[in-house]
Amino acid sequence: MEVREIPLGATTLLATDYINGVFPTEKGFSYSLKAEDVFWRRLSDIKDRAYLRRELVEYLRSYHKRFQASSKTMENIEKLLDRESVVVVGGQQAGLLTGPLYTIYKIITIITLAKEQERQLGVPVVPIFWIAGEDHDIAEVNHVYVVEDGKMKKMVYPHAPQEKRMVADVPLDRQIGYEWVTSVVKTYGETETTNKLLDFLFRCLEESKTFVDFFASIVLRLFASEGLVVLNAADAGLRTLESGFFTVLVERHREITAAVLQKQEELRRLGYKQMLDIHAHSANLFYYDGRERWLLEYDPQKEMFRSKKGNIMLAKEELMQLAKTKPACLSNNVVTRPLMQEFLLPTLAFVAGPGEIAYWAELKEAFSVFGLQMPPVVPRVQMTIVERSIQTDLADIGIDIMDVLEGRIEAVKQQWLAKKARYPLEDLFAKAKEEIEKIHRPLREIGMEIDRGLAGVLTKNAAFVQAQIDFLQQTLQKALIRKYEAELQKFLRVEMSLRPDGAPQERIWNIFYYINKYGFDFVEKLLQLNGHWNGMHKIVYI
Repeated sequence: MEVREIPLGATTLLATDYINGVFPTEKGFSYSLKAEDVFWRRLSDIKDRAYLRRELVEYLRSYHKRFQASSKTMENIEKLLDRESVVVVGGQQAGLLTGPLYTIYKIITIITLAKEQERQLGVPVVPIFWIAGEDHDIAEVNHVYVVEDGKMKKMVYPHAPQEKRMVADVPLDRQIGYEWVTSVVKTYGETETTNKLLDFLFRCLEESKTFVDFFASIVLRLFASEGLVVLNAADAGLRTLESGFFTVLVERHREITAAVLQKQEELRRLGYKQMLDIHAHSANLFYYDGRERWLLEYDPQKEMFRSKKGNIMLAKEELMQLAKTKPACLSNNVVTRPLMQEFLLPTLAFVAGPGEIAYWAELKEAFSVFGLQMPPVVPRVQMTIVERSIQTDLADIGIDIMDVLEGRIEAVKQQWLAKKARYPLEDLFAKAKEEIEKIHRPLREIGMEIDRGLAGVLTKNAAFVQAQIDFLQQTLQKALIRKYEAELQKFLRVEMSLRPDGAPQERIWNIFYYINKYGFDFVEKLLQLNGHWNGMHKIVYI
């Protein structure tokens, strides 16, 4: 693999500025990544904090045994008993087959940073992936994209729960799963890896009851040699450990909300768009009845916590009692999840995507409510994979990859086609239509003088003549496309591979397309790439 690094803007202005080092760090973050001693400082700041280490390790042991996790993973779990041990953590939803590539890139960043800092700091650093099993939007995780008949297609797992159930509770039918996985892999084409890939995925399905199980099984196997540890945010066993902090979140919900609103206003004055949807009465917790999650708001007049529709009404005492006795009935939202993470884990660093960087900046003062500092926020690696055939196509049609990555490929294609035509067809036809209108207008005027009742016929005739010119233009355009069909197909292949449907590759393509084509060591090769969090976009030639 060869790597070329380029500066490429992120999906949000704040993330772009943060990655490029021009965002005023103190306005949204507790640590500057530009400081050489940033992780030493963080280590010092959390060394005296108390964590439920023994309870966490007992829970993680039990959870990972369900998936026959590797000895390396189990060793990393045991490391957490060491009072000096810390973690590098990041998370994502439990997408089928791991979802888009950026999930794999986040895991790679977590693992690489953990190994690097363990060497530099001389303390155990455990890589943890936080699975956002609490989320209830199944449509965000129930599919992958594939290519069929030369077009991108969304392959959706055929299951549509009616309730807003947490993804961790959405059952996975094994037989449907086998058929769905087979249909996905079939689109990749048969290679010497295909049978091994199907066997791998089928084994993961066999030990999975839910979407989250399937995700956990896959990533624990893919990164077995790296000792990746996963944490399912929706697991009832974890809720028991979170019980105490849930009571604190209920008690101080107004302070948390006020802190976020204050920071949002400050960032808005700096010119940054608000990311989190929050208002003065947000409680930032969900009530979960086993079928649906209900986002709670606080009604100050009734002094009650209620769902938006009003079908859930809980007094503060009731909510506190739930937190103590039935914590599985509660779950975090986007504001309180990072706080719960900070309560549970001795976090050396948090690995974030561009969207997360932007909204975490709004949370800085929420951490301060509890006398905590936000952990260093490290941008995950961003990559574009360029296969050899695509590299050849780029060279053949003579376009720069930056034109593709920055969304200019359609304009470049039209310019290329115009040059090949050697005639300014658009200008010629526009001029022809003007000339014909000049000739036809006097004829219409004469017709009107002869008989005003001919107005409709005359107008219709003028439109017909112009339509014939349009038809001729379209005919020539199609002929031109046929003439250069081979070259235009290369434009199509390049776009579909590097910027499918106008989106970054990492948001559409799935890792198993590449594993099927290049083997299971493809992930290992990605792990060996250097410069994982220097903010530069990696173009990886394979």
